[in-house]
Amino acid sequence: MTDKSWLNTPAYVGVSKISIKGSPANRLFFVYRTLGCEYDKSKKGCTMCNFAEYASPEITGKNLNAQHNQALELLGSGGFEHFDLATLGNFYNDREISPETRRQLLTRLAGAPTVKRILTESRRGYITTEKLRESKACLRDDQTLEFAFGYESSNPKIRNEILNKGVPEEHLDQAMQMCRQAGVDFVSYVLIKPPQISETEAIKDAVETAIHVLEKAERYGVYARVAFEPVFVVRGKPIEKLFLSGNYKPPKLWSVVEVLAQTAERMGVVNTEGKLFVGLSDENLSGGRKASNCGFCDKEVESAIQQFNADQDVSKLKGLHHKCKDE
Repeated sequence: MTDKSWLNTPAYVGVSKISIKGSPANRLFFVYRTLGCEYDKSKKGCTMCNFAEYASPEITGKNLNAQHNQALELLGSGGFEHFDLATLGNFYNDREISPETRRQLLTRLAGAPTVKRILTESRRGYITTEKLRESKACLRDDQTLEFAFGYESSNPKIRNEILNKGVPEEHLDQAMQMCRQAGVDFVSYVLIKPPQISETEAIKDAVETAIHVLEKAERYGVYARVAFEPVFVVRGKPIEKLFLSGNYKPPKLWSVVEVLAQTAERMGVVNTEGKLFVGLSDENLSGGRKASNCGFCDKEVESAIQQFNADQDVSKLKGLHHKCKDE
C-alpha cells in the first residue's frame, strides 16, 4: 500500500515577525497543501510562481483538516498573534477548497486565543462580498480577517504581460470595495524586481505600486497594508530560463531596504505602523536563487529587514552600510 501520509502535511511552515497596526507580533506562515491554483493549469499561470510543485489532485477536505490540526497545535504553543492561512492557490475558490472546509478551518481558528489576525488570499474572480462576510463571521469579534490579493505591480505591462497575472486594474477596485462592504482588511502583494526590468526600475515600480495601493485604499475607506515580495527564481517557469541564460538576477537586499525607505518617505512617516511588510521566505522553491547581497552582509541586512517587519522603524534601516551597497 502506498503511503499517503504526506497529503496530511503542509507544503511549507515559517515563523517571522510582523506588526499588527503598529504593535509588534509573531507570525505563523502556514501553506496548506491543496489541489493547486486553478489559474495555473498546465503551468500556464503567473510566470514567477511554482506552488504547483507542492499540489496534489488527491487532496481532500479531510487532508486539509489534518493539516489544520498541525497549524492549531503550533498556534496553541507558540504565542502567535498573526496567522497566514495560505494555500497553493485560492482560498475562496470553491473548486479548490469547498465552502464547508473553508468554514471549518476558520471556525476552528476562533478557538486560538492568541490569534488576533488571519490572512486569506485569492484571485479576484473567486471572491464575493458574501463569501468575505461569511468568513469573517466564523471568527471571534476581536479577530481581524484580511483578504490578500496578488496585484504585484501598478504597471499593467509588468503585471499582465511579463508576469501573466491576468489582473485588470478594476480587480483592485472591486476587491477593495468588497473588503469595505464586508468589514475585511485588504493586503496587496507587491513584487520587488519582476523580470525584464533593471534594479533601479524595480525599486521605482515597487514604491509606485505601494503608494498607488495605499492611496486607493484610503479613497475606498478600507484599511490596507502592502506585503513586498522580493522575487526568487523557481523551477520550471519562464523566470528560470531567464536566470539560466544570464538575463535575470534576483534583487539585491539593498534594493529591498531602499524600497522600504522610499515608500515610507512617500508616506511622510518614519514609522509605517504595520502598513508595510517584507516576505523573505522562498518556501523552499528557489534552491537559494533569491534576494542577496555580497554574501558578507546578507545576514545582517536580512535580520534588519525582519526587525523592520516588527517595529516598522525605517530609520534603523537607513543606518545599515557595507561597501557592497555603494556598488
